[in-house]
Amino acid sequence: MYSPFAFSGWVTLALVALMVYDLPGALYRKKIYQYLLGAIFLCSWVSLFTSPFAFLKYISDIVSVVYILVTYVLAWVFIRDILRSAAGKTVKLLSVSSVIYLVLSSAGALMLAYLFSVKSLNAVLYRDALFGYLHLQYNGFFTLAVFALIYNKVVPLASKKAVKNIHWFAIFLSLSILPSMFLTFLWHQVNLGLRIVPGIGSALILLSVIWFIISSLQLMKEYKVILPSIRYAIIIAISAFLIKNVLQCLTFFDTINVLVFGNRPMIMGFLHLVFLGFVTLFLISYFVQRGMLDRKKVFTEFAVIIFTLAVLVNEALLMLQGLGAMLIASSPLFSWYLWGAGILLLLGSLLIAIARMRTKHSV
Repeated sequence: MYSPFAFSGWVTLALVALMVYDLPGALYRKKIYQYLLGAIFLCSWVSLFTSPFAFLKYISDIVSVVYILVTYVLAWVFIRDILRSAAGKTVKLLSVSSVIYLVLSSAGALMLAYLFSVKSLNAVLYRDALFGYLHLQYNGFFTLAVFALIYNKVVPLASKKAVKNIHWFAIFLSLSILPSMFLTFLWHQVNLGLRIVPGIGSALILLSVIWFIISSLQLMKEYKVILPSIRYAIIIAISAFLIKNVLQCLTFFDTINVLVFGNRPMIMGFLHLVFLGFVTLFLISYFVQRGMLDRKKVFTEFAVIIFTLAVLVNEALLMLQGLGAMLIASSPLFSWYLWGAGILLLLGSLLIAIARMRTKHSV
């Protein structure tokens, strides 16, 4: 899941493309975005085929730097254009914040590259750089971009009261990203002063959850526009988002923080909860709703069901393995179970790819 291709070749490319094509301003008509999307695509595939081989390491490193520079240019051009567009203030806040956190996350990637280049054995710095990078990608860029796409469709249909609550949710969520990043650093020996920042982050996350629930209850009629065939996938994706936020807040407490960040299956389960359970299921559902996957074909529905089932099985196994490790009651059979879940995920992905190829048109 740490593979650069999973980040750049799948989620980043998908989210950026959807923001360019679906957010107000007809950004897709500007050639600069075609070049930027093409550069992200090219860098992702070159990295995929060069990073596994030691003799191609320099090419892989150069491509990684080029990719980061491309995201800088993308952020600059996108922020300039979206602020000039007719997008609502909530969509502007979420989309601009998302690409800002995309840029900030590169600091972690560059630090990791530096540590590898000098062959540093500083495990503390490595762990902080990795967790910081993952936090800004998952909770920053991925999450905010998803909600920018959601509210771009929902806000025009919502009441004034719902729109106001949605905007407060967007404010709390956007503000929570940086202070909540320090929750991942609490495994250090920190003083009381340094606990204030992650405490603020947890409070902002809880406020965002409260306002999300309030605004969602006010949008029940608007959610009826979602196709019945993908409604359950959307419910699972949103549930994953809410569970992630609650679990993230709980890591403020030392006992839970040590158990989670010292437990690899729990960390992987947390990451998969966001990457697969929230972001990927949302993207697939969005593709169906948008017509990029033929919603009328039984095969498409079957592919989405298989992939969704694989996500649920994978997440359940990771959580059970993590709990088993905490209770010193884990079983080596979990590795085989997870291998089977991985095969199911691959099967679901292939079926969705086939469903896309069988879709004659998209809107």
